[in-house]
Amino acid sequence: MSVDRRAVAALLPVLVTVAEVGQVTTAAAVLGLPQPTVSRALARLGTLLGTPVVERQGRGIALTAAGRALLPHARDAVAALDRGVDVVTRSTLVGHGTVALTFQTLLGEVVVPALIRRFRDQWPGVGFDLSQGARAKCLDELEAGRATVALVASPPDQPGVSTTVLYDEPLVVAVHRTHPAAATASVTVDALAGDDVIVLKTGFGLRGRVEEIWADAGADLRVGFEAEDVHTARGLVAAGLGVAVLPAFAPEGDVVPVGLDHPQAQRTIGAMVRNPAHDPTVTAFEEFVARSGRSVALAALNRRS
Repeated sequence: MSVDRRAVAALLPVLVTVAEVGQVTTAAAVLGLPQPTVSRALARLGTLLGTPVVERQGRGIALTAAGRALLPHARDAVAALDRGVDVVTRSTLVGHGTVALTFQTLLGEVVVPALIRRFRDQWPGVGFDLSQGARAKCLDELEAGRATVALVASPPDQPGVSTTVLYDEPLVVAVHRTHPAAATASVTVDALAGDDVIVLKTGFGLRGRVEEIWADAGADLRVGFEAEDVHTARGLVAAGLGVAVLPAFAPEGDVVPVGLDHPQAQRTIGAMVRNPAHDPTVTAFEEFVARSGRSVALAALNRRS
């Protein structure tokens, strides 16, 4: 069987992206293509190879045996192309620089390690100076020049800073398994009027979003405890000391996530980069985030869930 290898090569980025995110719709958003175009590309790849590379699996898709066999070679080919372009267009200084990266603490569990690992697949010599904390601290470090990249929720517009949206993160209400809302799909702010709310301390982005939601609903926010991280907040919920609004999570022990019925019950996670043109290493990281950050972050989050 004769295979048009050039035509196959042109479709490999689609296969790699779909494999990373597990859904055609998300892959289309990452690639900036219409969903039908991505579906046709996958079908065309299967036709060229003489066997399908993907198959339906629940609400998503999965690679077939042929797709799984091709994937590592497809990744190598895409990475090789990226390296070739960088060799031509970028100074060799990139591989020996350092990125000063600040991020909100929760992002350090999954998203930040995934981004660094994938970037260092291409630039293994690049160092990272890491700092973490509340959203306000991260923004202060970026503005003061102590960090050149900040990963934060609801990134604000700032002069001299470019922003790449990575993903939208839903917010849920963490309740004890004995709470009346634990058996429901979602709950309103009004239904939580009698509950103490466990919040993060002032300066954390999640605290501000909770205050905005309660104010928009015209409800009084009854603060029971102020925590410094979501793990402590979840532990207080497990002890039956209140409810908490947190990023989506899987049920764990006595703590159950319930949807929050409010239009602001989500937050955008983005990467902010200051003056990237002044440092080729930071420029390379910014371009990597713009090109692959969304797919890398979503793939890492999907594996965690």
